[in-house]
Amino acid sequence: MNPSLLALYVGVFASMALSNAVVPILSIITPDPGMQGAVFAAYFLGAFFMVFPAGWISDTVGRPPLIKLGLLGTCVSGLLIWFFSGDPLFTISLRFLEGLFTGMFVSSALSYVNSEADHKKLSGMYIALLNVGLVAGLVIPGLLAAYHPYAGVLVFSVLSGCAFFTGIFFRDHADFVSLRIPIRIILSITQYHKWLWVTLFVFAGATGVVTSMYPEMSGYSAEISGIVTALMSLATAVCVYAAAHLALSDSLGVIRKTALLLAVSIPLVLLTPFGMIIVGGVFGVISAAVLNYIAVTPHPQGVMNGLFTTMQYAGMAALPFVTGLLVTPLGYLWVFVSVGILVLTGGLLIVRCPCYVPALR
Repeated sequence: MNPSLLALYVGVFASMALSNAVVPILSIITPDPGMQGAVFAAYFLGAFFMVFPAGWISDTVGRPPLIKLGLLGTCVSGLLIWFFSGDPLFTISLRFLEGLFTGMFVSSALSYVNSEADHKKLSGMYIALLNVGLVAGLVIPGLLAAYHPYAGVLVFSVLSGCAFFTGIFFRDHADFVSLRIPIRIILSITQYHKWLWVTLFVFAGATGVVTSMYPEMSGYSAEISGIVTALMSLATAVCVYAAAHLALSDSLGVIRKTALLLAVSIPLVLLTPFGMIIVGGVFGVISAAVLNYIAVTPHPQGVMNGLFTTMQYAGMAALPFVTGLLVTPLGYLWVFVSVGILVLTGGLLIVRCPCYVPALR
C-alpha cells in the first residue's frame, strides 16, 4: 500500500477513535451531566461547521494541504486535551477545535478517495475503517483507563500524528484541476440534489436516535449497551466494505429499496439487540451506495462529499435532540415507530430528486 493511502486509512481510524475516546471517561472529566453532554457534543459541532467548507476549498487548493493540516490539528488538539486534563471548560474548547480539524481531514480525504479510479473499493475501506475507529474509541480507552484516565486520548492523538508524518509528502495527482466554484453553482448543486440530502439527513439521524436512546431504553448495563452499540458500528463497517465490492449500477435505487429494511429494523430495536446490528448493516449499504453515486456524478467531489458529510452530521445532531424531547410524552414505542415511518418517507422522497434515474421512477 502506498504511503498516501496508508496515511488516509490510519488517519481516519485514529481520528474517529479519538472523537469517541472521551466517552468512557466523561464522568472523570466532570461529574456534571450537562457538562458531560457539552464535552461530547463540542466535537460534533466543530466537525459540522468544517466539513462543507473543507470540501469546497479542497476543490480549489487540492486535497493534500487540508488532509495534512487536519491530521496535524487533530493530533495537537488531542495532545492538549491530555495535557490540560483538569479543566472541563478547556476540554470543551479543545474538543470543538478537534472537531474542526477532524472535519477538515475527513471531508478532504473522502473527496480524494472518491475521485480515484478504484473509488468503490477505496471508499468502502475508508468508511469501514471510520466505523472500526469509532468502536476502538469506545473500547480501548475504557481498557486503558485502568492505567491512566486519559491514556486512550494520548494513544489515538499520537496515532493521528503518525498518520500525518506518514503522509507528509502526500501530493495530488498530476491531472488534478483546480476549480473555483461560485456560490451560485453550489446552490444549484444543492437544489438539484435536495431530496437526496433530505433522505440522508433522515437516515443518518435515525441511526443517531437508536444509538442515543438504546442505553436508557434497553435497561442493560453500560457495558452491555456499549457492546451492542459497538456491534452496530462493526456491522456498518462490514456491510459498507462488502457493498463497495458489488456492482451498484443503480445506487439511488438501492437507497430507495433498503429504506424499507431500515424503517422496519428501527422498531425492531425495541424487541432485540439484533435490531441495532441490522440498523448498522443497512446503513452501511446505504453509505456505500451514496458514495458510489457521488463518485460518478459530474459535480466537484469536494462539494458533493462536503454536502454528504454535512447532512450526516446535521441529522445525527438534530433528530436525536428532537426525539429526546418527545420520548417522555410519547414513549419509546411511538418514537421508534415514528422514526421508522420518517425513514420510509425519506426512501420514497428520493424518487422526486431530478438525480434519480428517470426510467426507474
